[in-house]
Amino acid sequence: MSKSNEMIRFASERGYTINKTGEIINPKGQKVRGSIRKTKNSFYKIFGVAHQGISRPILVHRFVAYKKFGEAALEAECIRHLNHNSLDNRPDNIDIGTYREIYETTVKGISKSVS
Repeated sequence: MSKSNEMIRFASERGYTINKTGEIINPKGQKVRGSIRKTKNSFYKIFGVAHQGISRPILVHRFVAYKKFGEAALEAECIRHLNHNSLDNRPDNIDIGTYREIYETTVKGISKSVS
């Protein structure tokens, strides 16, 4: 298992959750501020969780997918933002899918419903 997936599980086990607007809530019930990271051609929200004395980053959209879909999110080919806004991490905007689905809905402009 990747270190990223280990940290997602670890954060969930420690009590981190999400709210309906896609914000991370720490075990004390407070919103986590996090930061934004540029990856390739997109920007993604991240937050850090301390583990073994080191703060490790977690991509918010991957954590939201894990809380929504469970273990299936860790095995998914990719996590999709349905409205193509990589900073919109509301659970109803996050889905698991394939890179082909992203290509078809963004590059080709094909509108398809997601079940």
